[in-house]
Amino acid sequence: MKSISIKDLIWFGRNLDYKGVRYFDYSASAFEFCFTGKKASAVFLSDPSKWSKANQAVLGIFVKEIKDKKLFKGNSYWENCDSESAQKIFLNKAQAEYVLFQSPVEKTVIIKVVKLSEAAFGMAGLKSLKIDGTLNKPAAVKNKAFKIEFIGDSITCGYGVEGINEKDDFTTAQERADKSFAYLSAQKLNAEFNCVSWSGIGLVSKYVDESIDVPDTTISMPLLWPYTDKSLSLRLGLEPEVWDEARFTPDLVVINLGTNDMSFTRGREDRVSLYTLNLRVFLEEIHRRSPKAKLCCCLGVMGQELCDAMKKAVTLFKKDFPGVEILFIKLPLQDEKKDGAGANWHPSYKTQKKTADYFVKKLSSFI
Repeated sequence: MKSISIKDLIWFGRNLDYKGVRYFDYSASAFEFCFTGKKASAVFLSDPSKWSKANQAVLGIFVKEIKDKKLFKGNSYWENCDSESAQKIFLNKAQAEYVLFQSPVEKTVIIKVVKLSEAAFGMAGLKSLKIDGTLNKPAAVKNKAFKIEFIGDSITCGYGVEGINEKDDFTTAQERADKSFAYLSAQKLNAEFNCVSWSGIGLVSKYVDESIDVPDTTISMPLLWPYTDKSLSLRLGLEPEVWDEARFTPDLVVINLGTNDMSFTRGREDRVSLYTLNLRVFLEEIHRRSPKAKLCCCLGVMGQELCDAMKKAVTLFKKDFPGVEILFIKLPLQDEKKDGAGANWHPSYKTQKKTADYFVKKLSSFI
């Protein structure tokens, strides 16, 4: 078995290097390689002791056989993207070796390893990769694909999408980032993408029970988004690293936040105004980091009470930055009776697909 350098792999999404390990925690973050041979295995690190079995990290392994190694271009997420064929790996050990591919005969395959669960739960880090065969490096083709950054909550994460029904308790085994509207939309647009998403997160408050009448600000997207992976850095005892936008310069930034804020705003005018203000400030922060990017705010799948407030924030931002292209999209409310529901009343796969179809259609004349 031959060791392959982490630097020789193709990486997608935000990732962080520490002590020879590359961590890729955010939803749908991935790495990919092509080789000709019989076996490939990887050593992954995680933190299962800090989580219940229901919240440990889950990876998806996608394998695509090709007849000629020249068919491997290596410049797009979508060369190997059959989300129905993923083999799942559950990272239930602090460090372990896992077989990614094995065949009695030599084959040329593209292997993509995707973080199906989200950054809020178990972490994933690649320590080493070995192959019984030859690594096939792609031609150095510059990727000029349209790039999208998605900033969102559980809907963007694909939370509970494989749950049986709305009363099913969430587990990371049910979470599929590759079945979220963000992933599906990027696929339809053939766009490269990054997801910065976290279940339960908001702008004013994370999700709170109706018995609680104060905002929960233990985590908020404006405090998470600027960093490569703030939560992971703190788990590793590191000072959070500011994300370098040059590593992924988006043409479009999509913000889908407000669903969890609704649990606190509850229609109260002062709280709704605070949400609008926080979104307006966040939009400016995003614009100043990515001044050439178009912006899109969307909301509504799991509740539409803050849609007008989001639209107002967009209007206020546009007034101050008239040269910036920005769009508001009110997403259709999920229909659980018609389309089913995932765990904890979250969107089913059918709803996520419908949302992606609607979202892409509304974007068509904007991008």
